[in-house]
Amino acid sequence: MAPRLPDRYLTQVRLGRDTDVEEWLAIDTTLDRPVLVRVLSAEASPARRGAFLERNRLAASVPHQHLVDVFAVGDEESAFSILEWNGGVSVRDRIAAQEMLPVEEFLPNAAGLADGLAALHSAGMIHGAIDAGAIQFSSAHPAKLGSFGRPNRWTQPDQDTAALATALRASLTGSESAGVRASQVAEGLPRAVDSALDAAEQGQIDSTGLALSLIHI
Repeated sequence: MAPRLPDRYLTQVRLGRDTDVEEWLAIDTTLDRPVLVRVLSAEASPARRGAFLERNRLAASVPHQHLVDVFAVGDEESAFSILEWNGGVSVRDRIAAQEMLPVEEFLPNAAGLADGLAALHSAGMIHGAIDAGAIQFSSAHPAKLGSFGRPNRWTQPDQDTAALATALRASLTGSESAGVRASQVAEGLPRAVDSALDAAEQGQIDSTGLALSLIHI
């Protein structure tokens, strides 16, 4: 059943579930553009609904090229978020299709994602559930961190940074195993990328440090 939304949003296709959040492709009829609708399960507890709404509102307050734009957020009675639609292809989808990121596309997007995460951290937000499925990367679009409002798997910024580093490595290697070195799989990738990702996974640098390390490679 399609979710109840403000009249301006016309749902079209149910895309699936992301943890306890249903995702729909819809049209914003006021602006005549496609949008992604994320709707929290009706069975969610009041605390879970509050956390979902709070993190989406925080994300909406942090504009960044490498963060998915949040256009609207619901309320306690209707916990949803309206986000930009950029093709609906995640890094996890690309890995499943054995389409690893080309080296020339990896470095600017990886640095941008780390910088976007740093912006979230500066605003006081912990993403709490970053993985390859939370990173959108469709053709002709910059890679963007999204999936805001997932159930927390951790609560510290260094855990966010480590998880992003793991997802970035997987985008090159197709594996989340730390034993698979990105520079050994992706031809032409500087070994300094391995060092930056290792440092982030081990808590030696924060999201800002990861961004700076990748920018300067």
